[in-house]
Amino acid sequence: MHVTDLLRLLALDPADLKPAPDRPATQQDAAARLGPTPGPVSCVACGTPARSTRIIDAPEHGRRWLDLCRDCMLATADRGRPAVPLADTVAVLRAAAEEAGVAVRVLVDPPRGA
Repeated sequence: MHVTDLLRLLALDPADLKPAPDRPATQQDAAARLGPTPGPVSCVACGTPARSTRIIDAPEHGRRWLDLCRDCMLATADRGRPAVPLADTVAVLRAAAEEAGVAVRVLVDPPRGA
């Protein structure tokens, strides 16, 4: 999801987000920012304790921390198409089951509109 769309969906003004470092963030940076569970950082969208953080490049505001709770993070997760065709994913599952000696039946929802 594009940063502008993400901010609009969460009704956030990028000027209200905390500035982030110019260097790439590490997992240690994120862990330090979030602190122990529940951490000292609140979700910028709803105010509950944040469970995830990342740096976004907000237009005209530069790099900013985007701290989100679990629900807001899931609500804004990119739900684009899978990176591989569904048939390839099913084939991998079948091969793994066969290798493990397990009998499986893979059920797949029909495509929308079918």
